[in-house]
Amino acid sequence: MTLLQRIARIGSVAALLIVLGAIAAPVLGANGAVSIVGKKFEPATVTISAGDTVTWTVTQGIGEPHSVTAGTPSQPDKLFDSGTDKLKDNGQDYQYTFDTPGTFKYYCVVHPTEMQGEVVVLAPGQSAPPAASAAPAPEEPAVGAEGGTPVERKVIAAGIIVATLVLGFAAAWFYRRTNPA
Repeated sequence: MTLLQRIARIGSVAALLIVLGAIAAPVLGANGAVSIVGKKFEPATVTISAGDTVTWTVTQGIGEPHSVTAGTPSQPDKLFDSGTDKLKDNGQDYQYTFDTPGTFKYYCVVHPTEMQGEVVVLAPGQSAPPAASAAPAPEEPAVGAEGGTPVERKVIAAGIIVATLVLGFAAAWFYRRTNPA
């Protein structure tokens, strides 16, 4: 095998690792997750940093559509709006990236009195406010949410890690095979 062929193979492996890293970055980034369970947003309040994305995912559908609409039922502001056609069946989701710090209320236009929530967006370097002194009763995590991170994201992240390890060991094996000591 010539030196040029070795360089081409090593370059191919490096390019593949870069592509996997580009795919992994958004999946593993610090983002918020809200489950739509029946006629509730869980958690009702999510805290993220500016530039993060919140994903609302139907984890327990009820056969009725939902929406994620900015504002309140009496004062909608339409900063973001999923519409009512995207959030009906289990697994369907809607994402929005918050670039500006502040508190953003939202609600479901189909179930406005039952489904309301808010996103608290922290400025860079700002920390979350301290928790209330009286701890609320523990709740079971939303079906499929496992502490707020959707199961799909965990599976994708695990797959990326496994693929990276396999490629790394394959590259090491190839290098040892083509460069005997």
